[in-house]
Amino acid sequence: MQQNQTISRSTWWKVYFFFITSISILGLASYFSDPKHGWPEYLSLIVWVVSTAGLFGYVFLRPTLTPKFWLSIHSINIVLALGYSFITKIDLQAGLTVTEFYITTAIGFALSLPAYYSLYALSKPTNSIWKNV
Repeated sequence: MQQNQTISRSTWWKVYFFFITSISILGLASYFSDPKHGWPEYLSLIVWVVSTAGLFGYVFLRPTLTPKFWLSIHSINIVLALGYSFITKIDLQAGLTVTEFYITTAIGFALSLPAYYSLYALSKPTNSIWKNV
């Protein structure tokens, strides 16, 4: 006999959602305040909005679109994260030493890991979030 299980996300996920969204908005605002901003920043904004919608869907159990779509967004996110520094004209180092720059980049990447995981989890059709859709 199967029991009807309801899934829920911990409070940690909800706090993380609001924390990472706030930090991301500040980061994007700083990029757009730079006079050298261009198409890479607009691309980042579009990918960020879609990714944030995915994170919201994962955290608050509101799945939208399809797992295949979220796999594509997850992949685009990773490629953009790895290649952004090569395509932007903005000085990302912004007065930091090379060591400080790599440390802050590593911290930023580490803080983003749960968000990457959420998009990866949404890309799996077997994930329990898709059971009630």
